[in-house]
Amino acid sequence: MPHARTGSDDVEMTFIEHLAELRRRLIISIAAVLVCSVAGLGFVGTLLAFVEKTFLRGVQLHVFSPTEIFRVYLKLSFLVGIVIAFPVVLYQIYAFVAPALDRRVRSRVMWYAIPSFIMSAIGLGICGYFILPFLMARLFRFTQSVGVVGTYQLEPTVGFITLMLAIFAIMFQLPIVLSILASVGLVNARMLMKGWRYATIVILIAAAIAAPDGNPLTMLLLGAPLLALYALSILVVRLTQPKISPR
Repeated sequence: MPHARTGSDDVEMTFIEHLAELRRRLIISIAAVLVCSVAGLGFVGTLLAFVEKTFLRGVQLHVFSPTEIFRVYLKLSFLVGIVIAFPVVLYQIYAFVAPALDRRVRSRVMWYAIPSFIMSAIGLGICGYFILPFLMARLFRFTQSVGVVGTYQLEPTVGFITLMLAIFAIMFQLPIVLSILASVGLVNARMLMKGWRYATIVILIAAAIAAPDGNPLTMLLLGAPLLALYALSILVVRLTQPKISPR
């Protein structure tokens, strides 16, 4: 990263260079997502079939406008594009901020990259194979139990499923985030243990806000894993803090 000198022109040039670098990184990231999204169009049909087989299990979906299936295809292809291009986007973010970080901090960022991917994959797996099938089956069964004929629209139903998957992928980053905060001395295991009551309240409120349908069952299925992740975070911080926390 260039050092600013005394002249005002040099400072202006340095700022312009930073903007140019940011623009270049953004263009590369957007281009990667767009290219992967176009390539992902070929997988959308397979993805929809997987969603129907795994989460809906015979429930018929309906469309209520001629353009709805087109919008769903675009949204799903964009989601596929983000997932495939995510390593490229993540690297562009890292490459932009890396010159401002010292060597020790850069090594920490790289050290956390692989666990972050692993935790997201675990979150997606738990949601996809346990939480969503259970939740969708219970919601369909409840609809039938009250004597209501369910007519399920394609776009909001698929949107609910993808949103739940995204929420789990993000919230499984909690141990990683708290471990990073502990590595720079902002939190520690003792602090997390002492604050578990407040953390429980915050987690329950966050689960209520994040629940896409406002259903108490959905809130519970979001809140319970978060509480378990908080407990896991205390263990992770306790194990990693002595090794990576600054003296």
